[in-house]
Amino acid sequence: MSLSVSEEKEGKGFWSDKNKVWRIAGAVLMAAGLIVLGYVGYQKALVAYHQYQLRKNYAETEEEVELPETTEEIFEHVVITEWQPMRIIIPKIDVDLVVQQGDVFDMALHDKGPVHFGMSDLPSTEGGNTAIAGHRGTRWGFFTDLDFLEEGDEIYLDVGGYRFIYLVEWIKIVDPYDWSVIDSTDYPAITLQTCEPKYAPATHRLIVRGALDRVTAAPRS
Repeated sequence: MSLSVSEEKEGKGFWSDKNKVWRIAGAVLMAAGLIVLGYVGYQKALVAYHQYQLRKNYAETEEEVELPETTEEIFEHVVITEWQPMRIIIPKIDVDLVVQQGDVFDMALHDKGPVHFGMSDLPSTEGGNTAIAGHRGTRWGFFTDLDFLEEGDEIYLDVGGYRFIYLVEWIKIVDPYDWSVIDSTDYPAITLQTCEPKYAPATHRLIVRGALDRVTAAPRS
């Protein structure tokens, strides 16, 4: 069965219009993807800038202390009595960030890096619990891989020219309103907190507790 000339033109016009719609839809999706990638890139650059500024402040505190050149000496008694910029390093999961102090409910502050709970203790060899919270997941990912840590893994906290070296004691998931995990302890401890689950809206908190093993001089950055 043959088609008339007019029917052939209508058929070609239909497919031409359909292809045009697909091309427009493809262009729109591509543009949307580029916008999303651009926004994510902007956010990542902003985080890098904030960490750069925080590292400058941290470096200034390093210049104010005089400690032995060697990082092997063990310091038996160190008490940090006032807030100073801190640097947290977790070798196993490739974390190296400067910690801030402020309102832990200030999300703008959390977007710049981990935050020390102001109501928790400062690092000390005498006892106390230094609690730090950080974003997780795809947005910033400061503490994304805390769940990979295991008992005995090292956590470094550099402050005031000293390096406090903690060993992971335990990891657990708690209710988001369970604040007991940041209570002061009778031994020197560090507590890291982030959202749980990793890549979904947070319903709980992942907690990593470490116990102080030793204190050495912090390597110069």
